[in-house]
Amino acid sequence: MSDQMTHAEPSGHHEPQRRCISCRGNGAKYGLLRFALVGGMLCFDLRKKLPGRGYYVCAQRSCLENAFQKGFKRAAKSSPKEIAENADAFIREILIPGLRKRYTECLLAGFQSHMLLLGADSVEQAAQADTLAAYVIATDASESTSTKYRTNASRKNLPCLGLYDRSFYGRLFGKSDKVVLGWLSCHLFEEFSSLEASIRRLESV
Repeated sequence: MSDQMTHAEPSGHHEPQRRCISCRGNGAKYGLLRFALVGGMLCFDLRKKLPGRGYYVCAQRSCLENAFQKGFKRAAKSSPKEIAENADAFIREILIPGLRKRYTECLLAGFQSHMLLLGADSVEQAAQADTLAAYVIATDASESTSTKYRTNASRKNLPCLGLYDRSFYGRLFGKSDKVVLGWLSCHLFEEFSSLEASIRRLESV
């Protein structure tokens, strides 16, 4: 199935759904990987904006391996050689670097749109006002600091995310090193959260 759309309402608003060509399961569009046939060539569409017919695959190794073995040939009548030699090469050389790039883009877009908060004061104010959707904790935060925010998150039933250290966030935003960031609820946060889950799942093997 390509871009045929159904809808679900997990958070009070309609989210476009797509079907994986490998496992045939439905999932939110931002949580799946999109491939497009452009000029007869099968391309990985990181930002899901390329023209042409789209094909979606779950961001997990079993579905990607199945797509490389037969899913792409069956759905697109095309070989995946334009993307990579095999699923492992694609995941290592193209997919993970691409997902991390998009993850960083979401951070910047969140900051620019004021949906990503920087620093302890603004994050805790949002938590107290019950407008915080998630904590983002630097990977090199001290044990006591990490425990503090994870405890606060547990009380509020909020996720704790984060793939980078404080110096990375400092360089990214042109600010002093940040130990904690916070997302407000928005589509960018949902995409960011899905990207982190995909990256962790694919890097864990």
